[in-house]
Amino acid sequence: MAGLLAPILLIGVPTIAWLLALFSLRTARRAPPPEGPAEAAREHSTERILVYALNSGAPIAFGIIVYVLAKPVLDVIDGLGAGTNVRLEPVLLWATFAFSVASCSAIAAQTWIVRRRLREFLGPGFGRVFILSAVPTTAIVFALVSMLLLLGNVNSTLGGGPAPSDSALAGAISSFQAFAVGTIAFPVAAGFSNRVRDLGQRGFLRAVRILEVGELPVLVGLVLVFLALRAL
Repeated sequence: MAGLLAPILLIGVPTIAWLLALFSLRTARRAPPPEGPAEAAREHSTERILVYALNSGAPIAFGIIVYVLAKPVLDVIDGLGAGTNVRLEPVLLWATFAFSVASCSAIAAQTWIVRRRLREFLGPGFGRVFILSAVPTTAIVFALVSMLLLLGNVNSTLGGGPAPSDSALAGAISSFQAFAVGTIAFPVAAGFSNRVRDLGQRGFLRAVRILEVGELPVLVGLVLVFLALRAL
């Protein structure tokens, strides 16, 4: 089961979310703006959309990396193993689920920011809008870190280390669930950040601070994962 669901959650779901985001942005790009796009924006639109695509596509690259590293562990668990191997499977599944949620949250937040400020993104305000859209990337970076920490613990256990207790496994599952919920704060923060219309010096700093507030639940989730994995 783990070997079947892992590639779907780590690669499949982020890829679908990314494609939907690109389609949404493409639709918004084709819609004629009220005042018409500037000529400079037309000249740089393709390159800047490509920058967005590469930035928002990071979850797919990270998912591939995690899956390659996790494949040996998944093969062992999906074999005829018993005992510790079977007990580790729910933790891995919840971890991959948390990674999937973090990927979708990051892509959704990035797309919402760029779509809402598309004129600025394609125009002189590209730099500031790009910085705003890059903040939610921390969700997927933290998800990658949590997955690497988990794989390190699992490899240690399968290599002959002490088997984790049921309470430790339950705590790890709860921590990944909390992390997944925490990442949803980024799309919410992006919505409030988008209410800041003026991206002048003060407006830009205010928009960044709002996104940083959305980062706090993700950071708390990562700390919970770290503490739970130390008990494994």
